[in-house]
Amino acid sequence: MSERTTAILLIAVVALGAMTGVAAADGDLEVAVDDADGEPTVTVTENGTAVENATVLVEVVDEENESYAGAGEYETDANGSVQLPAAEEDVTVEVTAASGNDTASATVDLEAPDGLELEVDDEDGEPVVTVTDDDEAVANASVNVTVADGENATYAGAGDYETDANGTVTLPAAEEDVTVEVTAGYENDSVSETVELEAPDGLELEVEDTDEEPVVTVTNDDEAVANATVVVALADDAGENASYAGTGEYETDADGTVELPAAEENVTVDVTAEYENETVSETVELTVGEEDEDDEADAGTPFGQLVREFIQGLKDRNSDIGGAVSDFVTENNPGNAPDHAGGPGGPDEADDDEADNETDAPGNGNAPEGVGNGQGGPPDHAGNGDDADDEDGADDEDAEEDEAEEDEDDGDDDEEDDEEEDDEDDDDAGPGNGNGNGPP
Repeated sequence: MSERTTAILLIAVVALGAMTGVAAADGDLEVAVDDADGEPTVTVTENGTAVENATVLVEVVDEENESYAGAGEYETDANGSVQLPAAEEDVTVEVTAASGNDTASATVDLEAPDGLELEVDDEDGEPVVTVTDDDEAVANASVNVTVADGENATYAGAGDYETDANGTVTLPAAEEDVTVEVTAGYENDSVSETVELEAPDGLELEVEDTDEEPVVTVTNDDEAVANATVVVALADDAGENASYAGTGEYETDADGTVELPAAEENVTVDVTAEYENETVSETVELTVGEEDEDDEADAGTPFGQLVREFIQGLKDRNSDIGGAVSDFVTENNPGNAPDHAGGPGGPDEADDDEADNETDAPGNGNAPEGVGNGQGGPPDHAGNGDDADDEDGADDEDAEEDEAEEDEDDGDDDEEDDEEEDDEDDDDAGPGNGNGNGPP
């Protein structure tokens, strides 16, 4: 056999052996990295069986920008595992295992463990400190609370504590806003945090719509309080003659509210809320609404003044305002009687008037002076038939205003005078001598 043939055969055998080793490594030897507990564990197996004394090499992938104290060469124990140190910062490493002629590799991201941590929750008024280590609750950890500004502030919860099985410590509520420093220690590790503790709002009440129908709202730590007791009483300075229909005891509804009746006059009241041995009070001024005050003011205003104010409001109108004034007077005159009302003297006098009217029928008595003989002229206030100018219109407005006031004051007297004159005319009545004589 030639030397060339021998060389070719040797190369083929070596190549076949190399291919067999890769196949064995890919199919049989395996490496796994578990980083769940903060300290990575490398495990090497072959066909599912732990490999003792296997070589494990750990290298940082990006050595220029990252570092890892656990980089180096290790050897597996009887369990086929290697314990690596926890990463101080997140880092990517390549782990290679070799056993005999077999190798296996894995690229892994190692995360730095959270370590010892504490959190202070002050949302419910009583602060709660929680201590964890790698996100696991830590029992029996020491907790120290100190006031940050001990010279100017105090806190009843300052002191030393120990966490329970849930890794928590409950602190007392702050009586006033205060800054504290909380330190937790566990197994030679410690962590601190500075926290602002806010004093809870506690029981509060608010009164709204004091000029209408007042609404009382009761809250505790900003939450609505149902079934709280609310007492409303006149304030000490309310005055001897003050009164309010809403005094008494109430209970808040599911929304923490109580609705009170509107005040009929301005009055000062004390509102007190009580809930779970806590009480809070507030003095409130209840006032009459503007609309009610306007109604009361109108009720006490003379009718003549109301007419003048109505005319004053019509000055900007371009059209004749006489009709508007007349309608206003007719509708608002306090002397207006309902349609079913009788005469000023009542039903009996109304019957007498009917009898008098029959006596005064045409032909039965003297006609009033100037009637029926053509001598009667128009009334003094009658015009000449021409349209009135603006100045006359203003005079008419003043005349109607004056007449409205005179009608109200003198209406009854005029009717009595007319009745007396009619009676006198009836006594002296004789045959009618006017041109307007009626049938015999």
